[in-house]
Order: sequence, then structure tokens, then C-alpha cells
Amino acid sequence: MALLGALGGWIIHALKPPVYEAQAVFSAAIDYTQTGLMTQFEQDQALNAVGHLIASGEVLERVVAKSQAEGMSLTVADLRRMGSVERQVDAFILRLRATDAQQAAYLANLWASEANAVLTDAQAHALQAAHLARYLQSLESCLQRSLIVPPAPALCYQQSPTELQNLITETAQQLQVERQASRNLFSGLLIQWTEEATPPAQPTQFGRNDLILVGTLIGLLAGIVLVELMPPFRRATS
Repeated sequence: MALLGALGGWIIHALKPPVYEAQAVFSAAIDYTQTGLMTQFEQDQALNAVGHLIASGEVLERVVAKSQAEGMSLTVADLRRMGSVERQVDAFILRLRATDAQQAAYLANLWASEANAVLTDAQAHALQAAHLARYLQSLESCLQRSLIVPPAPALCYQQSPTELQNLITETAQQLQVERQASRNLFSGLLIQWTEEATPPAQPTQFGRNDLILVGTLIGLLAGIVLVELMPPFRRATS
């Protein structure tokens, strides 16, 4: 009965429409010359920001807009159901499943392309934020020195402390804007789209093992129930 149940699970899977899975890969690394030593928690936090951005609603909405412009009826909910982003050490694998191999590869690459555009833009803002942070630090240091040795023309571009304070305020506001636009990425991250999706040659075995396992358990339980329900003389003769 257990074998029959397993066979039934395999047959049910075989009767389901084939599902093809395409995948695109991003790699991410940390430039320790910029960051210095980092704890494992800090590294995970920095790298996980990449995966969150790839699977973000902003990226999915851009994918939906592009696909709808090409006549495809997709929603963000559809993409979340069809795709996933999995981190493996320093690689992020974007998997997308569809009943058509060409469509799976196309949507995976479209998703990866939009994610790459958002990541590139966020990286540019992260670099600008790092530059502004250093500039702000130099302005604050300059202001301190100008107050000690006024007007300190050789130390500061601005000789007036009031002008320096205004410049510090303006720079701090710009820094806040750039940090928000960086979407939690920081300048020490190196991100690259390393592998494009290709149409899979064979359908995936997605869910097959689960169906066979469930069928086996059902068959086993059914066999136990049948044995218990058999008349005593039949059990004795068997």
C-alpha cells in the first residue's frame, strides 16, 4: 500500500502541467579596505540589504510595468508567487518558475535587469553619501579649528564661522537625502550581475518529492487500517 501510494503521488505530479525554473545570479562582496574589520553580524546585515533590494516592491513594480507594456498580464502578487531570491554565501540567486521555459527565462532576466538598475543607482548614492560624510567631518573639524585660531585662513576655505555653520547644515541635509536614496547600501559593497537566465531544457521536479512522500504515508496508513479491519481468521491464515 505504501508503494502504491508513492506511485499515486508520482502519477499526480506527472499529470500536473510542467513547471520550468530559470535563474539569474548576482554576486556581492565587501571591500574591507574601506570598512576595516567587520563582525559576522555586520557582514550579514550589509549583504542581506542586497537581497532585500532585489526582492523589493519597487523592483517588482518596475518589472510589472515593463511586462504589462509588452502585453503580459502580471501583478506583483504573481511575481512573488512565481519567483524567489535565495542567498548562498556571497551570491544571490533569483529563481523564477513558469509553465513556459522561454517565459521563465525572459521574466527572470527582466527582473534581474530592473534589480541591477536599482542596485546601480543605490550604489551611486551610497558612494555620494560616503563622500559627503567625509566632507561634513572635515567641515566640522575646520569649524573647531577656526574657533580656536580665528580666522584661520590657512585651515579653512570659509573664514567666517557663520558661513561654515551654514555649509555644515546644507551638507548634512544633502547627506540625509543621499543616505535615503542609497536604500541601506553602503559604499563598501561590490555588486555585480554575474549570470543571466537561460531557458531551461527540462521542467523542474518542483513538488514531486513532497507528493511521493505524502502518497507513501497515506498508503502506509491505509495499509495499517486495512490490516486492522481484516477478519481474525484471514489474518491468521495470512
